[in-house]
Amino acid sequence: MIIAYQAHKNAVVARIRPLLDKELDKDTIVRAESSQDGKTMNVVRIPNPKNESEEFSFTFNSVYGMEITQEQLFTNESRYTCCCLAWTGTDIG
Repeated sequence: MIIAYQAHKNAVVARIRPLLDKELDKDTIVRAESSQDGKTMNVVRIPNPKNESEEFSFTFNSVYGMEITQEQLFTNESRYTCCCLAWTGTDIG
């Protein structure tokens, strides 16, 4: 029996991976930005490889940069998907 349930919120989250040992900082082409000043990052921008004057942008619920750890990302995002359940003491299998 479910006593309480926090509605599940579907979210699309992006994380820009840290550079590999052989990659240089100057080679970074992907960047995270905010769609509004002072708000959390939610846009990823990538230059168009066929036309350097253009770039592609992708909007997400949130975007994390290279500096965040997997643990921090999980902690920040999992709080929205937490459910509170209680059972009556019978098998629910």
